[in-house]
Amino acid sequence: MFKFKSICCVIILFFIGFNLNAQDTIKVMHYNLLYYGKTVYDCTSTTNNRDEKNENLKTIIQYVKPDIFSVNELDGESDADAKYLLDNALNVDGVTSYRKTEFPETYLANTIFYNVNKLVLKRNNPISYILGGYKKFFNVFQFYFNSDNLEVTNDTAFIYCAVTHLKAGNDPNYELQRAYETSLIMDYFETLGQKGNYMIMGDFNVYTPTETCFQNLINPDNSLYTFYDPADQIGEWSSNYNYRFVHTQSTHITGDCFSGGGMDDRFDFILASDYIMNGTNHFEYITDSYKAIGQDGSSYNGSLNITSNSAVPNNVANALYNMSDHLPVYLELKVDQNRGEPLIISDSKTKGIKVFYNNPASEVLNLQILPEQPNEFKIEIFTIKGEKIFEYDIVNKSNIINLNISVLDLPNGIYLLNITSQKEFIYSSKILIQN
Repeated sequence: MFKFKSICCVIILFFIGFNLNAQDTIKVMHYNLLYYGKTVYDCTSTTNNRDEKNENLKTIIQYVKPDIFSVNELDGESDADAKYLLDNALNVDGVTSYRKTEFPETYLANTIFYNVNKLVLKRNNPISYILGGYKKFFNVFQFYFNSDNLEVTNDTAFIYCAVTHLKAGNDPNYELQRAYETSLIMDYFETLGQKGNYMIMGDFNVYTPTETCFQNLINPDNSLYTFYDPADQIGEWSSNYNYRFVHTQSTHITGDCFSGGGMDDRFDFILASDYIMNGTNHFEYITDSYKAIGQDGSSYNGSLNITSNSAVPNNVANALYNMSDHLPVYLELKVDQNRGEPLIISDSKTKGIKVFYNNPASEVLNLQILPEQPNEFKIEIFTIKGEKIFEYDIVNKSNIINLNISVLDLPNGIYLLNITSQKEFIYSSKILIQN
């Protein structure tokens, strides 16, 4: 009898442990870094010193501990400043888990740093356009949850993050430009062809929710791709005391590099799709977690309260004041690997190719690709943790590609098949290996 009870306890503890491992929390923060690494206007190496910014940002990061950290106004003319920020403000004091994402060379980058212990980056899709004679980029990043139980649950929890910085200025022409910019983002999500876990984050520079750029997001022509305000604070924010808890700009009344005017505008947002708001497929917004970090409502039309701030410790309030003229915005997501749509593995047609393969695959993966025209292709297979286990480059001069790939030595489980052409993703799917 004693032995039977012991076995029951072990079984119960196993399932308790499984459920705990299958759930987690993802912390998301967006921040306008105020010309990090740039010398522009009154922002110089003296008034906007990069090393001083790193010290302030380190204090903020260590307080918030975000898993997804999206940014605006990072020098993007090389990746040197992104790496400098990573090495001196994120992966410091024993922390080694942050990674930077890649972005096209641009004057100011909109990008993401992320916690590799919780997330794996699957792809990065830049959205490029010309504005005022200059090429600009928004970036959409697709991640999946780095669960210890992926091999057990046979599924992945995907989430898309679009990082944007809309045209600044309270002028009808600038409003038109902002409307054009959000229309590009919505066009991208529509090309995905289905609802999903989508977020849009950034400095929107919007003064009223009735502006077309904002309506494109919260009231789109195609309601399947509607975005929602997790703070549930849509209203006439600008210079309105009633919305003081969501104001994000400016932390200063006056000051050299910093914009002045005090705390009276809501420029910075994280918006989420209904899948996230309702917890439809793995990711769910945690009610009341949305906030402007450091905003305690006491700074309306004035400088950020750094002496008696009730929202954050005073050292964090000081760091926020000295780091940027914006406040970061933040929310939390619950991830549940045991909840969501069942795993679907099927053949499909994507961007001018047809792909066929045996699924599940045993011993050999027989892969057939039918492109519409000859081209160069890269075929890659990844583990669910993001480790590349197969890569093959081929110049196709006919209308068919046949590959027989040995999978005999691979552990059973779910793998990811990616096909790219001219550095663009054209096909991605899951493969089940059962030897």
